[in-house]
Amino acid sequence: MVNTMNAKKSSYLLVALSVVAVFMLVLAAGCTGNGTPAIPATSVPATSIAAGSTTPVPQLTTAAPATTAAPVSSGKKKTIRISGSTTVLPIVQKAADQYMISHPDADIQISGGGSGVGIQAIGVRTVDIGMTSREVTKDEMARYPGFVVTTVAQDGIAVIVNPANEIQYITLDQVKGIYLCTITNWTQITGANVPGTNNQIVIIGRDSASGTRTYFDETVLLKATPVNRMLEKNSNGAVVQTVAQTPGSIGYVSIGFVSKDVKALPVWYNAQKFVAPTIDNVKTKTYPISRDLYIITNGKPTGLTGDFINYILSPEGQKIVADEGYVTLG
Repeated sequence: MVNTMNAKKSSYLLVALSVVAVFMLVLAAGCTGNGTPAIPATSVPATSIAAGSTTPVPQLTTAAPATTAAPVSSGKKKTIRISGSTTVLPIVQKAADQYMISHPDADIQISGGGSGVGIQAIGVRTVDIGMTSREVTKDEMARYPGFVVTTVAQDGIAVIVNPANEIQYITLDQVKGIYLCTITNWTQITGANVPGTNNQIVIIGRDSASGTRTYFDETVLLKATPVNRMLEKNSNGAVVQTVAQTPGSIGYVSIGFVSKDVKALPVWYNAQKFVAPTIDNVKTKTYPISRDLYIITNGKPTGLTGDFINYILSPEGQKIVADEGYVTLG
């Protein structure tokens, strides 16, 4: 009887152990999903999260990986492209350098090429700002009716010669005569002489894309075409350099480019007055060859472009205008 009871207990115990074993197998299958071994959560590398992200480290699951949130500051720069007048360029370049210091997200890229290049570029929207040292023509405004033109400074055009030239002043008629080739030798002008040379005049001017060239031709040459032997240069700096290196030469540049390497001539003008190409004489409008300087946008400037233009017009921006040798608006 006792043996029979022990046998039954053993059978019950065996059945119970079998049930527990089956139950454990079912639990294991449910945790791993179709028999796949579980992957420890610590296997997610910390470097998979973008630097600076506030997103928590995701727990790995069998679903697709979660996308991390973008950083609060993406660090992407906003590019402003500017081209055009080499006269306006020094103002805008210096202003851009200062502006980018306090606006690290701004990337301002500037190139020259002349006023004509700047007007065309802003017209077809390959730049955000065009620079010009001449007025936009009626035809250009008709072609690009969205133009918004902003005056940023004033400027004078200085007539320059090599320092070796003994000339002390010049008249506008004499300048016109030189560029139209009715005056070809310095001896034809009282007081002019270049020692050690044959006094032949070497004529230096700007290329056809230049706003300075356009203004000079209209104002001094009275819309006449300069002689074809004039050496055309593509920037104010190139004119200064050529005149400085050529004893018998004459040229014209923005007063912002006049240096000790050349001689800027006073103009005998208006009831026999000597008027030097100075900032004060441009500001009072007594110097006869002066003009405004402009920047152009295609439509009202907004965002970073509008803010940068406002910076040029601000007291800090106008100080840059003065520091670069131009005349402020105030």
